[in-house]
Amino acid sequence: MSKDTSAATIEELKEKDDATAPPALPINPDIETVEFDNPIIRGNLTIAEVNINKPKTGALRGLSLADLLKLDVDTVIKLVPRVSTPPLTENEVAALDPADFLSISTAVVGFFASKDQRAKARQEAETAKAEASPTA
Repeated sequence: MSKDTSAATIEELKEKDDATAPPALPINPDIETVEFDNPIIRGNLTIAEVNINKPKTGALRGLSLADLLKLDVDTVIKLVPRVSTPPLTENEVAALDPADFLSISTAVVGFFASKDQRAKARQEAETAKAEASPTA
């Protein structure tokens, strides 16, 4: 088999894989993924990102919505363990880098916006991310 033939075969396999690949999963509007600038180290486990689930009413029990919307640190520290996957402890949330804490806080508060407002914000963020990334 010549180099040209093997290169063509590889391209055909790539195209076949692309054609048979399962479709991308739809974006769940009730989950926001936050990537950490400074991952959490828990024993042998490194947590580089966390999913923040849209809080249900029960998760908000005992918390002030006004404090949550003001990004009150103590309120966010109490809420995040209730809505994060993997679940973070209050101590882990309290020890987060300030930039990571702000990312989680804004993800939580973002769920209090309407679906249209969240979709618009997500689209703007994806556009900004695409514009910021270097093109090949």
